[in-house]
Amino acid sequence: MKLNVPATILWSFFIAAASAPGVIGAAPSTEPAKYAIKIESQALGTALQALAKQSGVQIVFFSQVTEGLRAPALEGQFTLSAALEHLLARSRLTFRVINPKTIEIRALPADSSQSQHDAPSAKGGKARGPADTHQSPAEKAAAQNAAALDELVVNSTAEGLVATRTETPLREIPQTISLISQEQMRQQNDTDLTEALNNAVGITVVQNNSLSSTFVSRGFTITTFHLDGGAALNSFGNTPIYGAPDLGEFDHVEVLRGSDALFGGLGNPGASVNIVRKRPLDTNEAQFSAYGGSWNNYRAEADVTGPLGFDGALRARLDAVFGDRDYFFKLASMERKKVFGVLEYDLTTRTLLTVGGSYQWDNALPFVNGLPFYADGSDAHLPRSTALAFDWARYDTQTREYYAQLQQRLGGEWKLKLNATSLDTAAGYAYGEFDSPIDPITKALPILPAAIFSPSPNTQDQFVFDGTLTGSFDLFGRRLDVAVGGDYTHFTGNVPVQAVLAFGTPVNNVFTFNPAAYPKPQIPNSLFLQSQATTNQSGEFASARAYLTDALSVVGGARVSSNRLSNTVTPSTPVFTERTKDDDKVTPFVGATFDLNAHYSLYASYADIYQTNDGVRKIGGAFVPPADGIDRELGIKGSWRNGALNGFMVLYDIEQRGAAVLDPSASFADQLKYSPCCFLSNGINKSKGIDAELDGALAPGWLIGTGYTFNNNQSLEGGALSSATPRHLLKLWSSTQLPGELTRWTIGGSVQAQSSNSDNGLLCGVQGQVGCFGSLLSIRDVQGFFAVINLRAAYQIDAHWGAALSVNNVFDRIYYQTIGTPAGGSWYGEPRGFLLRVDGRY
Repeated sequence: MKLNVPATILWSFFIAAASAPGVIGAAPSTEPAKYAIKIESQALGTALQALAKQSGVQIVFFSQVTEGLRAPALEGQFTLSAALEHLLARSRLTFRVINPKTIEIRALPADSSQSQHDAPSAKGGKARGPADTHQSPAEKAAAQNAAALDELVVNSTAEGLVATRTETPLREIPQTISLISQEQMRQQNDTDLTEALNNAVGITVVQNNSLSSTFVSRGFTITTFHLDGGAALNSFGNTPIYGAPDLGEFDHVEVLRGSDALFGGLGNPGASVNIVRKRPLDTNEAQFSAYGGSWNNYRAEADVTGPLGFDGALRARLDAVFGDRDYFFKLASMERKKVFGVLEYDLTTRTLLTVGGSYQWDNALPFVNGLPFYADGSDAHLPRSTALAFDWARYDTQTREYYAQLQQRLGGEWKLKLNATSLDTAAGYAYGEFDSPIDPITKALPILPAAIFSPSPNTQDQFVFDGTLTGSFDLFGRRLDVAVGGDYTHFTGNVPVQAVLAFGTPVNNVFTFNPAAYPKPQIPNSLFLQSQATTNQSGEFASARAYLTDALSVVGGARVSSNRLSNTVTPSTPVFTERTKDDDKVTPFVGATFDLNAHYSLYASYADIYQTNDGVRKIGGAFVPPADGIDRELGIKGSWRNGALNGFMVLYDIEQRGAAVLDPSASFADQLKYSPCCFLSNGINKSKGIDAELDGALAPGWLIGTGYTFNNNQSLEGGALSSATPRHLLKLWSSTQLPGELTRWTIGGSVQAQSSNSDNGLLCGVQGQVGCFGSLLSIRDVQGFFAVINLRAAYQIDAHWGAALSVNNVFDRIYYQTIGTPAGGSWYGEPRGFLLRVDGRY
């Protein structure tokens, strides 16, 4: 693989980042941090203050809760949780982690039948054996708090996209998997999937309109999405209905870059995304957040969870969201409401049943087609506040979701998981759009706008189901992890559309565009089209991971997939029907991991995924078989601080082989006889590059998420496969809690920097009926390197409340988040903006 970036630069990035203070210096201990503590027997409140001083951790409590209580003496080396357990023994008080440097002391629930600890000990309380499975809610809370102190709350394992579908440390997965944690999404004020992926390493967001975006990884559009690691969905950006799921329902996001061989079914080899839902907790907790920001951007969210009864066996969670926002471009707006609820019940000690659902309402005034350029492809430098939108436009959607999950432990390490989700969306809309370049002399838009209406709600309904059996056993004295399962997806879409191809008068000067000059046009009775699509996808998979030595493990598996698609457009002459039929397509996966030492591993992998060729045919009428998306990776992974900090560097090479290209030998008669015809399956799309990433906790209270991506992609026609993908992309986010007397403060920020877009990305100067006539302008001429810097400062007001101020695009950099064509599709990045947020937790 030939790359244009010296490997030494990337090695320096990887090693320097991992060698930050407190990370490597000396080999990290495999035990939680211990402190030298010496506290005499005294009043509990005074003893807790002494512990705070000696450990450097803030301990907050109301004086009333410790009044009249006395703490035992404590001397020696202790973990923080062990010291707290000893001081609070028999006090009917417990502790809760606010963040890695702040702990709250509070009373146990009134219905708790025992103190926090059955017996005090210098090592942290009563030990429990494997048979002690029935813990009281108080004991569970204590165990969770201790774990939160001794091990930083950082996602360091993945499950939904892992070959064995078991919770696996990132270092042991022979693929490129990244995690976007709940804390990172909270600090970066991400509210929907688009915002989360915009901050994700290696992902480029391409804005389609004010409501919807597509996502690109390694030069390929992401087409595969999962909920809780279930069967692949089609509805997040792959259909005509706009919108992205709100994150109030979700805990974190997993991103697998490369081919999703085992669970993706059909899709591109760029990446797959798994969104993991929130689960009920077995302790009572209530969270509230609200913010207000620039351009009338407001949002409030409440999240309540806890046990409902049956000694904690029945648990629930309810999340409600209300948001109302305008945009920096005028007229466009959106109001959102969402309710998510879930129940979790321990049917037995080995059986867990989960049922839940959500409903999301979006009511928007959309800006659809983005900004145009001059007809020669040069930038018109329109004001960032410009939006060629209309005040009568609307886009209203309702999304309903039901789901159920069953987890059954079968003995030993075997587990059966069943998931079913029903997800339906309806959209009603009326909007107008311009599709015209700007005359460079007069500044006019010579082409009249068009208007699009939904005569009845557009709908998309889908049902997905999957089942997975996972387990482990010994073979020839070595452990073998296996997973077998299958999934099924049924999707139907109904899209009736009415259009007015031209209305109003030409815009004489786009710089003075007035939406009031374009009242809503009369809806015609003609020009009515209706698209009705049905998709059925199914697949079965099996995988196994063998630990050949203490250092070497290999994993392999395969998926067999089938796909049927039918799409009929009426009325038309003749009736247009698209059919796709892919049967028994096999996509293999194989990978190996070798542990160099306690912190570093080498890995290599080969993965395939298939992409349908949309039902096109060869001469003779046979379907063109689907294309193979082959992803080869070779990398090194690192893990430090007991898995709290993870990193990797990987070289990847992707070839999507078998893409359909026109058959030059086809006659006109062949084209008429075998429609759509005639194609060959010898096209190849290519992408290669380097990914480097570091994510987790550099030190207690210091979080980081950073990565660099180099990508070179080429389409089967010879130009750029994705002109939206920059050659170099850097994303850095970090947050740290200040020490000492400033411990209530947390500061952080992020940087996103990228080089100019692909060398071969061209803008067509004049659109013709066939091809492109006139001058061609490289995207590099429109926008070169740019960087955007965001800053955040947060203050912990007390044990329950905190506030944060975020300033985005601090230096007010003017740049294009997405570059389209001269006729439209270009979107400015957001100007400098402010957002004040308040978070509460009880």
